[in-house]
Amino acid sequence: MNIEQIKEQITCLDYLGKPLKKTRAGWYVYRCPWKEDKNPSLNVTPNGKVWKDLSTGATGGIIELVQMCLNTKGFSHVCAEFSSSSFSMSSRVFDNEKKEEVVEGTAFHSFSVGPLQSKGLYAYLTNRCIDTHIAKLFLQEAHYSFQERQDGRYLYALAYPNEKGGYELRSEFFKGSTSPKGISTHLGLKNASTVVFEGFFDMLSFATLSGEVKHNYIILNSIVNTPAATEVLRSMGGKVYLCLDNDDGGEKATKQILDALPSAVDIRSRFAPAKDVNEYLCNLKK
Repeated sequence: MNIEQIKEQITCLDYLGKPLKKTRAGWYVYRCPWKEDKNPSLNVTPNGKVWKDLSTGATGGIIELVQMCLNTKGFSHVCAEFSSSSFSMSSRVFDNEKKEEVVEGTAFHSFSVGPLQSKGLYAYLTNRCIDTHIAKLFLQEAHYSFQERQDGRYLYALAYPNEKGGYELRSEFFKGSTSPKGISTHLGLKNASTVVFEGFFDMLSFATLSGEVKHNYIILNSIVNTPAATEVLRSMGGKVYLCLDNDDGGEKATKQILDALPSAVDIRSRFAPAKDVNEYLCNLKK
């Protein structure tokens, strides 16, 4: 797509996805993707054509929005963002069954999973300092929409499967999951120790730091799944390392596992004072 086609066919709402809320004036509210935005300051007009950053006064349309998100002034990068492999104009065939699955309290109108191919998602992984060759071993690409679309467009995100058939979904602008929630296990390496993480980005970060996949992994996907992970660990042999987050939730889940499995080793201190392994990795790369 060229610049004019992007302006005509794609709105800021298409690019940003589901908003946090809608104001009484009809504007849609988001967090600015290009900065830490604890108090959401990005507003988009009801027709999706114009955005405004209330904290700085900056404003623009879809082209300027993508430039801000990609930290570039080049039009070629903007066009590449909407290439057939990286945005919802793709002509690739996916099984878009009109089934409903829950994502943080919101129902999908359509949801499908295919191979990881999106340039935008690869860029997101690179920004998170993840080795993309390792990421491809574990991740897929989800295409989804929250409402019926006649133009064939969809939103996209990294899709990480759990043992129950659900997915954790992540992109530059979205964090969610499909039901059912559950743990994820990767236990195929014989005579290898097992490392437990809260989220898949920490697992990918750990493997990136190692240079390859040298361990078996169990990912909680939520600390509420700690009991399920503990049951799997009890049935296994070999060394277990706990690499959960350096926060209250991680402390609670680590203690819960150690109470049931005293031989496990808490290695969170290796990555302190970072909150988690991905933050440690990104700080190391900087």
